[in-house]
Amino acid sequence: MREVSILNINEIKPNRSQPRLDFDDQSIRDLAASIKENGLIHPIVVRKMDDGYEIIAGERRYRALCTLDKESIEAIIIDSDDNESANLALIENMQREDLSAIEEALAIEKIMKTNHITQFEIAKKLGYKQSTIANKLRLLKLPDYIKLAVSRNEITERHARALLKVSEDKLEEVFNTIVERGYNVRKTEEYIKALNDKDKNRIKAVSASVRLGINTIKQSYDLCRKTGLDADYQVTEYEDEVKVTIRFKKQG
Repeated sequence: MREVSILNINEIKPNRSQPRLDFDDQSIRDLAASIKENGLIHPIVVRKMDDGYEIIAGERRYRALCTLDKESIEAIIIDSDDNESANLALIENMQREDLSAIEEALAIEKIMKTNHITQFEIAKKLGYKQSTIANKLRLLKLPDYIKLAVSRNEITERHARALLKVSEDKLEEVFNTIVERGYNVRKTEEYIKALNDKDKNRIKAVSASVRLGINTIKQSYDLCRKTGLDADYQVTEYEDEVKVTIRFKKQG
């Protein structure tokens, strides 16, 4: 068992790679009340820096203690470089289910770029399937207003994944509809499927040569997906043309 040290709270600094973007004030106050009544059950985990200590795990506990004007804090000191510190901060938060889906995705993306590792490698590190990591990262392709809604728990991660199937020109309208009507995930998926099916039926009205072109592109897209490439396919019909868009995710 690692030794617990008593550190001056003024020497403690938050983790620069903290994946959590939003700390709920009420949650911090509730935690502070619990610590005041019962004490700090679990020490925070820190690493030594030139100018003090950086938190690796336990920033909520640290923030709660700060509101209580505590002068010291119980901590476990470990050796850790920047990359390992970021990894541990992400894993600790994800194991506690403290992060929103967007915070998870941003943290995963940052660690992949910093460590130059693949989706498969980080999936193994976090105990996820590679497809789970891919689905989380795809959320970052959504507009900021949808990502903000996920972070604020206005819609769930599964709502957001369903919205990935909506064409860009209809996305805001569909998003507003599911929020205003309070659609659950199942209703959202049914609503989006009905819209997409309607669009597919409209495309059938174009000439045979255009349909052939669209189908040829779709077959090429399907082959790319089978090789493991992360890509999105979208067909949008206008009054005088049909636009086919394929986006490829740059590989880390």
